Amino acid sequence: MHIYLIRHPPPIDADGLCYGRLDVMVEREAIIAAAESLSGHLSSQTLATAPIYSSPSSRCLGLAQHIASPRQPAPADDLIEMNFGLWQGRRWDAIAQDEIDAWAKDVWQYRPGGGESAEMVAVRWERWLQQVRQRHDGDVVAVTHAGVIRVALARSGRIPDSLALEAHIPFGSIHRLDLG
Repeated sequence: MHIYLIRHPPPIDADGLCYGRLDVMVEREAIIAAAESLSGHLSSQTLATAPIYSSPSSRCLGLAQHIASPRQPAPADDLIEMNFGLWQGRRWDAIAQDEIDAWAKDVWQYRPGGGESAEMVAVRWERWLQQVRQRHDGDVVAVTHAGVIRVALARSGRIPDSLALEAHIPFGSIHRLDLG
């Protein structure tokens, strides 16, 4: 079984912003470009037959709908981005450095802005993964966020837990998890 995790396209006017769960928009052209890029990395068989899940955020759902068409993707609340609490909607450079340092010291337990910790995101990820493994035995596609992908890569052993926060997850990138 393979799980293909795809990060959404870049949002509009969000550079330098901690947007977390905010519903930031993505240009239609970015969705089309990301979908075209996927066809070079995923087999036509996978794109045509694999179940496609998506975070309910519009920036993910738009891409998921495009690649699933004419089918519909299945929205999954467990795939939504980390909740950054009071940090959401603020510029990263406006967040107190001591708060960011505290997060960097304890990536898995610290709750940025009073929102969710990475451990809380991991619980959601593992719950979703368990449900998917019970329902499917072939390839599965999920359009989601950098935070969820970082947690999934760490929990699968692809990156060390201590480096999860630093893992570079480009917009529109695909990350394959091979599950036995």
